[in-house]
Amino acid sequence: MPKFRFFTGPERRTRIRFPIALGAQFMVVGRQEAGTGTTVNISSHGVLIASTPEVSPGTPIGAVIEWPVPVGSVCPLALHVLGTVVRSDEATVAIQFSTYELSAQPKPLDQGRGLPKRRVRSR
Repeated sequence: MPKFRFFTGPERRTRIRFPIALGAQFMVVGRQEAGTGTTVNISSHGVLIASTPEVSPGTPIGAVIEWPVPVGSVCPLALHVLGTVVRSDEATVAIQFSTYELSAQPKPLDQGRGLPKRRVRSR
């Protein structure tokens, strides 16, 4: 398990982050670069994923996050997001959402363009 450094300065985020460990896959848009990991926390505007591959800030990225509650206790859900890497190090990748969609049918990561339907509102 990666060690996380805790920020002790004043909180600058305007959205609440919820700690949750969910399976995640991500793919750099337009490249064959991909990775898997586990979410550390999530908010309405972004997600922090514990993963070993570093991805440069500013990189467009798509991710599929396993949702913890299935539809009708049978059909699995997944959160499909497109966004931008805002921070990355040897243990984590932070993604700011530009669009997202909660879907009952898992979609392949390579269908990233046009995938999410809902736009994230700016702050």
